[in-house]
Amino acid sequence: MQSNFSFLKTKWSNLAEIAELAEENLYQDPNTTIVKLRMFTEQIVDYIYAYDNLEEPEENSFFNKLKLLEREELIQGEIEDVFHTLRIEGNKGVHESLDSTETAKTLLSLSHKLAVWFMQLYGDWNYEAEEFKLPEKNDEQTSDLTALERKYDSLIEELQQEIDDLKKNQNSQEIEGRKEKSREISSNLVFNADENNIIKINKDNSIEISSEYKFITTDTIEDKTSAYKNSWDAVRRAFSGRQCLAYWRYPLFSKRGEKHKEPDITIIDKDLGVVVLEIIDIKLDELTNAQYERWNFKNGSSQEVIYKVEDNLYELKGLYQGNRNLRRIKESSAVILPEITKEQWLEQDFDDKKIIFKDQLTPKKFLNRIEEIDTLAGNEKLSSEAWNDILMILTGQITHSVQSSTDINSTNESDKLKKRSQIKQKIKEDLYEVDMQQEVIGKTIPPGPQRIRGIAGSGKTVLLAQKAAHMHLKHPDWKIALVFFTRSLYDSVIEEVNKWLKRFSNGKVEYDPNNNNLQVLHAWGAKDQPGFYRELCKAHGKKPLSARRKKLVDGAPNEKLVHACKYLLEDVAEIKEIYDAVLIDEAQDLVVDNEEIKYENKQPFYWLAYQSLKTIDKDKDKRLIWAYDEAQSLNSLNIPTAPQLFGDDPHFKRLVSGFHPGGIRKSEIMNKCYRTPGPILTAAHAIGMGLLRENGMLRGYTTQEDWENIGYEIKEGSFNPVGQKVVLHRPKEMTPNRVPELWPEDIIKFNSYNTRKEELNNLVEKIKYNIEVDGLSPSRDILVIALGESREAYNLKVRAAKRLNKEGFDIYIPKALKNNIFYPKFPNEDRNKFWNEGGVTFTTTYRAKGNEAYMVYVIGLDKIAEDESNFALRNQLFVALSRTKGWLEVSGIGDFPMYDEFRKVIKSGNTFEFIFQRPLLEKNEKKKEVY
Repeated sequence: MQSNFSFLKTKWSNLAEIAELAEENLYQDPNTTIVKLRMFTEQIVDYIYAYDNLEEPEENSFFNKLKLLEREELIQGEIEDVFHTLRIEGNKGVHESLDSTETAKTLLSLSHKLAVWFMQLYGDWNYEAEEFKLPEKNDEQTSDLTALERKYDSLIEELQQEIDDLKKNQNSQEIEGRKEKSREISSNLVFNADENNIIKINKDNSIEISSEYKFITTDTIEDKTSAYKNSWDAVRRAFSGRQCLAYWRYPLFSKRGEKHKEPDITIIDKDLGVVVLEIIDIKLDELTNAQYERWNFKNGSSQEVIYKVEDNLYELKGLYQGNRNLRRIKESSAVILPEITKEQWLEQDFDDKKIIFKDQLTPKKFLNRIEEIDTLAGNEKLSSEAWNDILMILTGQITHSVQSSTDINSTNESDKLKKRSQIKQKIKEDLYEVDMQQEVIGKTIPPGPQRIRGIAGSGKTVLLAQKAAHMHLKHPDWKIALVFFTRSLYDSVIEEVNKWLKRFSNGKVEYDPNNNNLQVLHAWGAKDQPGFYRELCKAHGKKPLSARRKKLVDGAPNEKLVHACKYLLEDVAEIKEIYDAVLIDEAQDLVVDNEEIKYENKQPFYWLAYQSLKTIDKDKDKRLIWAYDEAQSLNSLNIPTAPQLFGDDPHFKRLVSGFHPGGIRKSEIMNKCYRTPGPILTAAHAIGMGLLRENGMLRGYTTQEDWENIGYEIKEGSFNPVGQKVVLHRPKEMTPNRVPELWPEDIIKFNSYNTRKEELNNLVEKIKYNIEVDGLSPSRDILVIALGESREAYNLKVRAAKRLNKEGFDIYIPKALKNNIFYPKFPNEDRNKFWNEGGVTFTTTYRAKGNEAYMVYVIGLDKIAEDESNFALRNQLFVALSRTKGWLEVSGIGDFPMYDEFRKVIKSGNTFEFIFQRPLLEKNEKKKEVY
């Protein structure tokens, strides 16, 4: 009988042979068929990347390759389901030894459909396929499986060489036509009952976790015995190909006496449910008796070992027991004895219930043993909904999706979302994706320094709060400081830390401002409020300097603080090692360019923080964690390297490069923005850097790597040499905010007016509409930001606030104790206060930093346009634009060339095209070096 895949030989003979060999093994070894059909599918994907000249994703897994092809619309609809079904079932073949002949038959017929699709798309558009015929069974046919495996290896090697050659000579001109053709072929696919069933099983909309983030080590395991390391490695091997998420030391602390203890290993598995494991590193001769209820040790002690691991499971269950989807799922707990075999144990007449032994740590035995262990009450596998829900719960993101009262796809005009308050509610109801990179960063405690780079709205503050809470519960004796620069963030940061403390302790621990072991501190502080700098002055018996001291530099508040830190470093012979961990948010605002206020060629605030930390180990590591936004500094225009922060000592050269022992990254880059809608974020980057300026960009990134680090793709051109056309694009998935998708109009607008009075009159009318028609709340939903140098921005802010107040609306000026106070003054002020119930907040960029609102108005663009090449003013504009999580309206008076630039930026959407020249900032710095 001729093979179903022989038609591929005319163009891809090796590919055809792989499919034919899989076909031949159907009855003799269905597992080989299943695994090799996955291989066949992956080779087709590699061909597609070569033909269409696509750059492979950074995390180059099969799943990620498919996702990129979906985004490019090269695979869509029904054929997308075929790809994923062959991938998932193939994974089961590799990792679970799936060997069902019936499954293999169905996958063969689906592979035939995939092969035909591939031929019609990349071979012959007019090809008409013959009907698939199931191979006949031949009991006499046998194959040498070892020889067969060698044959497969040889074919794959030849195929990869062919694909590599194809990449070198390929320049796809047909990709748009192929997208349309793919859509057409997919829509005509017809599946039989078996195919439909297997596709349905694998198409369940479950959140898929990349292999990179499937096993999370929240704390170093390097200081543990080999028994712990071997047990965790056994989990990783056994669960590697499964749909699961596993944690070493998931941060959920049950109280045992005076200590909080988290479970050693927590696993969420689609089929096995929730599994909690505790490792007991003992030898058999340490025990006198071991029954389910209690283990007795030769030293005279006894423990309820099995009950304690059950307690951990019940603590975990407390997080999700209110969720209906999770009430009947499988839940089991067990003890791992990595130094004792089952035979040795049973020879002592010990009870083996809920125990996994040394000889059961091989992948298949491990999984079988977990299957055997009694579950709590339920016995259901995790459905798609249950899987998604429990992931959301464990990662601390939105726990469930509420059915919206308004269907956004409704064809009934009256049902469409017309008010901003409806969009706001819809977004809050939506189930968001799990960001596994954030999960790793937030729940890991690095055994040394760590740098977190993230764009505006990427969630850095939340992650630092999570880290601080985790550290405190795990190490209550540590002295920890979480430091930030914007005073108006005090309440929100404390609220975030408190949320994670309660979550990780199941509501048993809350933030206590009197507990000096966990401090949320403003970087500077004040007489009535502790601050990091002031706390260190106090510890060294020095009087802290205030911002009003004349001896400090005449500059911005952050420069004054850094200068004060320099004085402290100079006044104290040796800084005491006080803290176990210091976490710095808004770290970009604690960097200065002014050489006169640096300390021995170091950044004073960073060096002070570093010196105040206890040394962890012989490598002189200290647990300093800092998070900064590369495009959001209000004053400093450079992002320094570790040596620029801490000095030229060789120790600092690779301080944040590579990995800590155990695999925790020393540096993380967060390039996905959750707060600001895509068109607004890209506009903020473009106008902030001056990408579309008539005279060339002012500042910004000049390498492909840097742009990719903040979530952009280089669609065309390069940055070397200068003078080339560059096309930048920000993919939709890098800014998942859904407002642009839900709102029928433009979400970013710019208007210029003849007079300030006209600008402010229009502002008032729009805010009135937002409150009276859109249904937005005056406080926290609406924010007005005035641009310009400090005094003129302050005056514009007050003038605009008075104009709205005149119409009978309450306004709020930050620091005031109540609404409608235009000039808050000491002592009748609260410097931490940014919002007040019922009042629309009017502010400047400095005060707005770190805050956000759904509707943001940025007024006074003319104050930037008058000096449009001023780097600091451009950066101020970026900060203001990126405060919105919904809509943005920008306005100014007069007519300036920068207005045309801004209109071009808005029109460009998420793709910018420009001729690259060296940024003006870079040119100016080179001139300084010359002179």
